[in-house]
Amino acid sequence: MPSYSSDVKNELAHKFYENQECSRAEIIALLNIGALNFDRRKEFMNSNAATARKVITLTKKVFPNARTEIAAVRTKKLRKSMKYFVRVFFTKDEEIFFKSPELHRREEKIAYLRGAFLAGGTVNRPESYYRLEIISMEKEQADFLKKILRKLSFNPNYYQRGEEFVVYLCDGESVCDFLGMIGADVAVERFESARNLKEIRAQVNRLMNCEMSNLNKAIETAQRQLKDIRILRKNKIAVGELLEEAMTIREKNPSCSVAELAEKIFITREALMHRFKKIHMLAENLTEKISDDKIFPTGSRGSRG
Repeated sequence: MPSYSSDVKNELAHKFYENQECSRAEIIALLNIGALNFDRRKEFMNSNAATARKVITLTKKVFPNARTEIAAVRTKKLRKSMKYFVRVFFTKDEEIFFKSPELHRREEKIAYLRGAFLAGGTVNRPESYYRLEIISMEKEQADFLKKILRKLSFNPNYYQRGEEFVVYLCDGESVCDFLGMIGADVAVERFESARNLKEIRAQVNRLMNCEMSNLNKAIETAQRQLKDIRILRKNKIAVGELLEEAMTIREKNPSCSVAELAEKIFITREALMHRFKKIHMLAENLTEKISDDKIFPTGSRGSRG
């Protein structure tokens, strides 16, 4: 099953700019990022057939005097995937374009980034965490990519991994904007759908956690109130009419919240909570008195041996 990165690259590999300057920017990025450099020769290697074909097509369009060769090699790994090699021979005049590419317009900068992503980019499937990388074997190219991204209002991160230089974006908004900017419209639709679904699930989880927290609090409150009532009942403590009403409604509805009990006797939640606080104070004072009586039996307080 193709990865999300492969789907994005397949989509981009079949899109071409009509503008010659944008086409030039894209092929320069493809070969600067994805090819090894030799004297008047670049050797491009990629596992995506559509990208390899695009390198040949763009080379013929932009550099008609350049000569290309292509080869496909099946790897010896478990999946035995194909690697595509494109060798491009340039004239001396054509080679100058690759040393310090001049990108004057915004469209040219975007075209360069499209080529860079096709050559050395990866992007995680949107159902997982958000991350888009462009890998270069040369620090100079990585610095150039960072510079372009910043000019286009992105905030790229950067680090070195072995001999590779990695420029990356790691928040959903930036990744989605980047894909949309370079023309991966189908990929953006999937990305947006997946991101919306993740946000909905996160919101549902938050609501469920909140509901569970509220439920647990309601259960703890009810248990504490029932404990206070049992203490008063056991010791046959007489209370006023209002407190008796609160105790009775709680005993009849042990699993209800205070708000639900208040509705049953047509008072506010705050008013009922005030009654339960009084019940708790009575139960607490009674418990302390019973405890003191056990320590100091009647008639023994203040006595001396």
